[in-house]
Amino acid sequence: MQKTDTEKIEVLAREVARDLSLSLFDLEVAREGPRIILRVFVDREGGVVLSDIETYSRRLGALLDVEDPVAGAYVMEVSSPGVNRRLRRPEHFAASIGRRVKVTLAEPREGRRHIVGVLSGSDGEGITIAVGEAGFRVPYGEIRKASLEVTQEELFGKGKKRR
Repeated sequence: MQKTDTEKIEVLAREVARDLSLSLFDLEVAREGPRIILRVFVDREGGVVLSDIETYSRRLGALLDVEDPVAGAYVMEVSSPGVNRRLRRPEHFAASIGRRVKVTLAEPREGRRHIVGVLSGSDGEGITIAVGEAGFRVPYGEIRKASLEVTQEELFGKGKKRR
Protein backbone atom coordinates (compact mmCIF):
# COMPACT_ATOMS: atom_id res chain seq x y z
CA MET A 1 0.00 0.00 0.00
CA GLN A 2 1.40 3.38 -1.04
CA LYS A 3 1.80 6.02 1.66
CA THR A 4 1.05 9.73 1.14
CA ASP A 5 4.36 11.62 0.87
CA THR A 6 3.58 14.98 2.53
CA GLU A 7 7.14 16.26 2.10
CA LYS A 8 7.04 15.56 -1.65
CA ILE A 9 3.65 17.30 -1.92
CA GLU A 10 5.07 20.36 -0.16
CA VAL A 11 8.14 20.47 -2.43
CA LEU A 12 5.92 20.29 -5.52
CA ALA A 13 3.50 22.89 -4.14
CA ARG A 14 6.38 25.32 -3.41
CA GLU A 15 7.84 24.75 -6.88
CA VAL A 16 4.56 25.57 -8.64
CA ALA A 17 4.02 28.62 -6.39
CA ARG A 18 7.50 29.93 -7.15
CA ASP A 19 6.97 29.47 -10.91
CA LEU A 20 3.80 31.61 -10.68
CA SER A 21 5.38 34.28 -8.43
CA LEU A 22 3.26 33.12 -5.49
CA SER A 23 4.28 31.89 -2.08
CA LEU A 24 3.07 28.73 -0.42
CA PHE A 25 1.54 30.00 2.82
CA ASP A 26 0.42 26.66 4.22
CA LEU A 27 -0.35 23.08 3.27
CA GLU A 28 -2.53 20.62 5.14
CA VAL A 29 -3.01 16.95 4.35
CA ALA A 30 -6.00 15.55 6.24
CA ARG A 31 -7.99 12.34 6.18
CA GLU A 32 -11.72 12.89 6.39
CA GLY A 33 -13.44 9.54 6.40
CA PRO A 34 -12.20 7.54 3.42
CA ARG A 35 -10.99 10.65 1.56
CA ILE A 36 -7.69 12.50 1.66
CA ILE A 37 -8.02 16.29 1.51
CA LEU A 38 -5.11 18.47 0.37
CA ARG A 39 -5.64 22.05 1.49
CA VAL A 40 -3.21 24.44 -0.13
CA PHE A 41 -3.02 28.14 0.73
CA VAL A 42 -1.11 30.46 -1.59
CA ASP A 43 -0.42 34.16 -1.25
CA ARG A 44 1.59 37.03 -2.69
CA GLU A 45 2.32 40.59 -1.70
CA GLY A 46 -0.88 42.51 -2.39
CA GLY A 47 -3.00 39.34 -2.37
CA VAL A 48 -4.09 36.78 -4.93
CA VAL A 49 -6.99 36.85 -7.37
CA LEU A 50 -9.19 33.99 -8.53
CA SER A 51 -7.28 33.52 -11.79
CA ASP A 52 -4.05 33.01 -9.76
CA ILE A 53 -5.75 30.28 -7.75
CA GLU A 54 -7.22 28.63 -10.87
CA THR A 55 -3.85 28.56 -12.64
CA TYR A 56 -2.07 27.29 -9.54
CA SER A 57 -4.68 24.58 -8.98
CA ARG A 58 -4.47 23.30 -12.57
CA ARG A 59 -0.66 23.20 -12.57
CA LEU A 60 -0.30 21.58 -9.16
CA GLY A 61 -3.05 19.05 -9.96
CA ALA A 62 -1.32 18.02 -13.19
CA LEU A 63 2.04 17.69 -11.41
CA LEU A 64 0.52 15.61 -8.60
CA ASP A 65 -1.08 13.31 -11.20
CA VAL A 66 2.33 12.70 -12.78
CA GLU A 67 4.40 12.43 -9.57
CA ASP A 68 1.67 10.51 -7.66
CA PRO A 69 2.71 11.33 -4.04
CA VAL A 70 -0.83 10.72 -2.70
CA ALA A 71 -2.00 7.26 -1.68
CA GLY A 72 -5.31 6.78 -3.49
CA ALA A 73 -7.98 9.29 -4.40
CA TYR A 74 -7.85 12.80 -2.99
CA VAL A 75 -9.61 16.15 -3.14
CA MET A 76 -7.49 19.29 -3.52
CA GLU A 77 -8.68 22.64 -2.22
CA VAL A 78 -6.65 25.72 -3.16
CA SER A 79 -7.35 29.16 -1.70
CA SER A 80 -5.82 32.28 -0.27
CA PRO A 81 -5.23 32.26 3.50
CA GLY A 82 -7.73 35.14 3.85
CA VAL A 83 -7.57 38.26 6.01
CA ASN A 84 -8.22 36.39 9.26
CA ARG A 85 -5.61 33.82 8.29
CA ARG A 86 -4.72 30.98 10.58
CA LEU A 87 -1.23 31.17 12.06
CA ARG A 88 0.41 27.76 12.52
CA ARG A 89 4.13 28.04 11.88
CA PRO A 90 6.81 30.21 13.51
CA GLU A 91 7.27 32.08 10.21
CA HIS A 92 3.53 32.94 10.17
CA PHE A 93 3.88 34.54 13.60
CA ALA A 94 7.13 36.32 12.70
CA ALA A 95 5.48 37.87 9.62
CA SER A 96 2.54 39.07 11.75
CA ILE A 97 4.37 41.04 14.45
CA GLY A 98 2.53 44.27 15.16
CA ARG A 99 -0.82 42.83 14.04
CA ARG A 100 -3.83 41.97 16.21
CA VAL A 101 -4.17 38.23 16.89
CA LYS A 102 -6.55 35.86 18.63
CA VAL A 103 -4.94 32.87 20.32
CA THR A 104 -6.80 29.93 21.85
CA LEU A 105 -4.76 28.11 24.46
CA ALA A 106 -4.72 24.33 24.87
CA GLU A 107 -5.17 24.80 28.64
CA PRO A 108 -6.53 27.90 30.41
CA ARG A 109 -3.98 30.27 31.89
CA GLU A 110 -4.93 32.76 34.61
CA GLY A 111 -8.57 31.85 33.95
CA ARG A 112 -8.28 32.63 30.22
CA ARG A 113 -8.46 30.25 27.31
CA HIS A 114 -8.50 33.04 24.66
CA ILE A 115 -6.04 35.91 24.35
CA VAL A 116 -6.71 38.78 21.95
CA GLY A 117 -4.04 41.42 21.57
CA VAL A 118 -1.16 42.69 19.48
CA LEU A 119 1.54 40.18 18.57
CA SER A 120 4.64 41.90 19.93
CA GLY A 121 7.23 39.15 19.55
CA SER A 122 7.99 35.77 18.03
CA ASP A 123 11.00 33.48 18.22
CA GLY A 124 11.81 29.79 17.93
CA GLU A 125 10.15 28.98 21.26
CA GLY A 126 6.90 30.94 21.22
CA ILE A 127 5.17 34.30 20.97
CA THR A 128 4.50 37.38 23.08
CA ILE A 129 1.11 39.10 22.97
CA ALA A 130 0.52 42.60 24.32
CA VAL A 131 -2.91 42.99 25.92
CA GLY A 132 -3.23 46.54 27.22
CA GLU A 133 -0.31 47.02 29.61
CA ALA A 134 0.16 43.28 30.15
CA GLY A 135 2.26 40.93 28.07
CA PHE A 136 1.63 37.21 27.71
CA ARG A 137 4.42 34.83 26.71
CA VAL A 138 2.97 31.70 25.07
CA PRO A 139 5.12 28.74 23.98
CA TYR A 140 4.06 27.24 20.63
CA GLY A 141 3.17 23.96 22.36
CA GLU A 142 0.45 25.72 24.39
CA ILE A 143 -1.29 27.19 21.34
CA ARG A 144 -4.36 25.26 20.22
CA LYS A 145 -5.34 27.75 17.48
CA ALA A 146 -4.20 31.21 16.40
CA SER A 147 -5.33 33.64 13.72
CA LEU A 148 -5.12 37.27 12.72
CA GLU A 149 -7.98 39.32 14.11
CA VAL A 150 -8.88 41.94 11.49
CA THR A 151 -11.68 44.33 12.41
CA GLN A 152 -14.28 45.68 9.99
CA GLU A 153 -12.87 49.16 10.58
CA GLU A 154 -9.44 47.98 9.41
CA LEU A 155 -10.99 46.47 6.30
CA PHE A 156 -13.45 49.18 5.36
CA GLY A 157 -12.43 52.28 7.33
CA LYS A 158 -14.76 54.29 9.51
CA GLY A 159 -18.31 54.41 8.27
CA LYS A 160 -19.98 57.68 7.32
CA LYS A 161 -23.18 58.74 9.00
CA ARG A 162 -26.19 59.01 6.76
CA ARG A 163 -28.42 62.03 7.04
